[in-house]
Amino acid sequence: MKKINLLIVVLFLICLGLSAQNKQFTKFTVASWNIGHFALGKSGDTTLKHNVLDFYRQSYRAYFNELNADILALVEYNPLMVNATDEQPAVVAREAILSNYHDAQIGPQYSYNCNAIFSNGFEVLATDTVEFSKMVQKRYYLVTTMRIDGDIIKVVSTHLDWNQGENGAPYRAIQIEELIEAFKNDKYVIMCADWNTGKTDEFDAFTRAGYEMANHGYLGDLLTYPAGLSPRSCIDNIITKGFAISNVSIINNAMLSDHCLIKADLTKL
Repeated sequence: MKKINLLIVVLFLICLGLSAQNKQFTKFTVASWNIGHFALGKSGDTTLKHNVLDFYRQSYRAYFNELNADILALVEYNPLMVNATDEQPAVVAREAILSNYHDAQIGPQYSYNCNAIFSNGFEVLATDTVEFSKMVQKRYYLVTTMRIDGDIIKVVSTHLDWNQGENGAPYRAIQIEELIEAFKNDKYVIMCADWNTGKTDEFDAFTRAGYEMANHGYLGDLLTYPAGLSPRSCIDNIITKGFAISNVSIINNAMLSDHCLIKADLTKL
């Protein structure tokens, strides 16, 4: 009888251990940044020249190395860090400063609008670009489908209209609703963007749809623009569904962009 009881206890402990092993605990770091086209946001094209390449290449590499993000979403990205001249070839940004990321999804560039997603350690299944139905400037969202521990995750990088003319704000509201509608049936969603929100209560549409936010969330409103001594707007944000958000931080480096970067740890629920 004692042997039988001991066997039951051993089997119970084995089952308990297997159950603990099967329960996934996934935590990773996501960052979102308007990189400003390597022009501090003052141009839709890079303003860097070959004579400063070594300095800026090392500066961006050190920045991304310290950031240590598993998923990095960039808006106002520029595929070229330095344009070609008669004497020297163009410098590709992916090769110059983002080679530390195994996977890169880079959308088309329309003036100031170019969205990209860089990642390590996740299986990338598909990437697509979707234009908004209403827009003052030509805008779209880049969506990458990833598999993380067997679950399908939608990761979005986008850049919404600002208060440009009489249609900027109403079109931005439509763009927000289109994003919510597009992913209403997805369990795990990560949206990274320069949202260009005129008022932070525009984020509340996401709250009503069941999303959590790194900015305008647990820590309140975090100022991200303009980078430098006196940021005054919280227009950069990471908005998620199916994740707990923690360890939110803002990185302010006005030498590299006119926007602060926002990063957070996400734990899959």
